[in-house]
Amino acid sequence: MTPPDAPQRKVAGGHSVSRTRDKRNRLRVAEPVLLVASRHYGMYGLRVKSELDLPGWPTLTVDEPDVTIRQEVCSAPDVKGEPYTARLLVEAGELKLVVLGVGRYCASGGSLIRVDPDAGAKGEDLRLYLTGAMLGTILHQRGAFPLHASCVALNGVGVALAGRSGSGKSTLVAAMVNRGASFVTDDIAVVVSLGAEGGFAVWPGAARVKLDQIGLAALPSPFRNLEPAGGTRGKFHVPMNSPTDWTSPVPLSRIYLLTYGEGPARVERLTGLDAISAVVDETYFLTYARAMGLTAQVFQLAATVARILPVMRLIRPRGLEHLPAVVDLLELDGRNP
Repeated sequence: MTPPDAPQRKVAGGHSVSRTRDKRNRLRVAEPVLLVASRHYGMYGLRVKSELDLPGWPTLTVDEPDVTIRQEVCSAPDVKGEPYTARLLVEAGELKLVVLGVGRYCASGGSLIRVDPDAGAKGEDLRLYLTGAMLGTILHQRGAFPLHASCVALNGVGVALAGRSGSGKSTLVAAMVNRGASFVTDDIAVVVSLGAEGGFAVWPGAARVKLDQIGLAALPSPFRNLEPAGGTRGKFHVPMNSPTDWTSPVPLSRIYLLTYGEGPARVERLTGLDAISAVVDETYFLTYARAMGLTAQVFQLAATVARILPVMRLIRPRGLEHLPAVVDLLELDGRNP
């Protein structure tokens, strides 16, 4: 928290921004970056009030937000190295993250994210870590279960495509949407219980996918003037047509774990501890949850999901030329109970 005697100054838009000195006694000032009059957004079933602009997310009008995003000074560990070098620290339940050349972030209580941009930080970089790692941290703090997965709906029922960065989740989702599937979310799939109805569902995300030049080449028609997605992977935000209402989670039928392998595309069902362990491994920012002492929470949530939902390993060869066959397989397998 900002010391009560820290001096304040006004910035564009009339916002008060604290200034304080870091451990090296150098003055740090939270410079105004992408500041807006606070807006409310719908994000994975949460009502989020943000002082930073978040294009691509649905806006709404609410009285009391679930999560607040503020731009203010945030003390975090020092880091040295190349741009985008990151370091995290957990103190008194608050997770602090510093990304060199981007900024410092603090997430606490499942309800507050503070952002302290570095001078010259790009808006797309700030949003990448804000809506990714930090929102994932908030979800863990709230007891939610975020998977590192994208999701589409086939005939109104969702299928989650989970995998590490670079596993082809977004490219596969874009191909399935092109074939008639309904877009649900990209990169983060927040899985929730349907309670008395039984089963699980996934909250919709922003109606876009992140694709690099290889993924863009798989699209049926070119896009122009795409917004950079930030970071070092050279990805861009590609808008998706989504009929999904952000206020209603989409029922989830199964989870596919993406991997590459020789031979034709195929699926193999995992059971028991293998299924649970695989789902745990695909938890979004699992290392952050562990750093906050939430390993048991993650395991319990993953075990509950894996006991009820089919968990399948999707093995397919590399190469865009195999993409149509993979989509065929998913459409066929998705019809199975």
